[in-house]
Amino acid sequence: MFDTNLAAVYPDLSQALRTGLRVLHFVGLVLGLGSATLLDVFLFRSRRQPVTAGLAELAETAGSLVSAGLAVLWATGLGFLFYYAAFDPPRLENPKVWAKVAIVLVLSINGIFIHAVALPQLRASVGRVFLSSLSPVRQHLFLSIGMVSAVSWYGAMLLGAVPQLNFVVPAQMILALYGLVLFCGVCVASMLVTPPHDKDLPISGQTNAPL
Repeated sequence: MFDTNLAAVYPDLSQALRTGLRVLHFVGLVLGLGSATLLDVFLFRSRRQPVTAGLAELAETAGSLVSAGLAVLWATGLGFLFYYAAFDPPRLENPKVWAKVAIVLVLSINGIFIHAVALPQLRASVGRVFLSSLSPVRQHLFLSIGMVSAVSWYGAMLLGAVPQLNFVVPAQMILALYGLVLFCGVCVASMLVTPPHDKDLPISGQTNAPL
């Protein structure tokens, strides 16, 4: 077990580690949140506009940046847990910390779906309108993936930006509210589904890729 007085014994080390973790954590959040927002915009725009090769490449680049942001969040998040264990053990009892860990876990699972399903489908749809060429079920799936991404990234950002929640709101309440917002987002996604169009006009000089 770590010595609970380490922060008092090594105050300079404690401060340096905390500052470094905060900066890197902020970098990961900005990188992931900004790239995820761009990716969601690309997905939303593809509802009515044909997908170009350039748009598909931008979406894939944004997806890679989201993964990089998530990796930094996980690394710094685990770093904070070890930091708390070594220098500030009471912080491990903060419900907000564990609620944020759960939300980042959801982000990671959703990111797997984005890379395994959404981005390959977007790349295969170059030359045609992406979502409107799919079945309503698949449209809802991809729109829901975007909603989960947006709600989760902004939820994680808000948790980090509101220290007033520390040791005040139970993790169950935070996650219940998060789940409610997710549910509302999925319901909104169902409202954005449009009737499928089998014949989308290809972009000049390009051929429709099979779905």
